[in-house]
Amino acid sequence: MRIMLDTNILISAALFPNGRTAEAFFKAMLPPYEPIVCDYIVDELRRKFQEKFPDRMTELEAFLFHALSHIQVVPVPEIEVAEEGSLRDPKDRPILRAALDVHADLFLTGDKDFLESAITDPRIISVADFLER
Repeated sequence: MRIMLDTNILISAALFPNGRTAEAFFKAMLPPYEPIVCDYIVDELRRKFQEKFPDRMTELEAFLFHALSHIQVVPVPEIEVAEEGSLRDPKDRPILRAALDVHADLFLTGDKDFLESAITDPRIISVADFLER
């Protein structure tokens, strides 16, 4: 089962390795799941860490070194898709486009814009719901 991980999942897992989001992250790293992120997410993750946690960049890079050896990183397709219009935040649209392009089954996120959207493919799932599965 292909699972796209959102930026906020990676941020929380990197900052709070003993938290619930990290638990969901580690669950997504194991079969039957095939974890995926897009290059946009990796760039956004580095940008947000640089802005908000510049003193923890070394920790982030160590986290990414280990995590990205188990996560497939895919490019964001250039051509927009109709489903993007259902997202309030235009910054989320490339992520959805990548998830659709790789036929992700699930999209793990804590982002309310995704969670409150009417998107059904891929299935948008919160940390709590994912841990209950």
